[in-house]
Amino acid sequence: MPNLKSAFKAIRQDKKKRARNQKVETELKSLTKKFTMALAAKKADEAKKLGIALVSKLDRARSKGMIHRNTVSRKRARILSKLAKLG
Repeated sequence: MPNLKSAFKAIRQDKKKRARNQKVETELKSLTKKFTMALAAKKADEAKKLGIALVSKLDRARSKGMIHRNTVSRKRARILSKLAKLG
């Protein structure tokens, strides 16, 4: 149990940040799953929409500092290369 008032506040802030980060992570995971399923089903239009949405979500998470920039650039490159192969 923390002794200082600032430590209590830090715990409260961490809970809020954790909830926010988990929400973004689950959105990213579900979008990624939908994107890969659309690619597997060869639904080009749906895959393009989901790919673009996924890239923008990744960029937003990167700008907030939730995901490391190199991780985002790697994932982004893989998504865009799959979209390019699609046609």
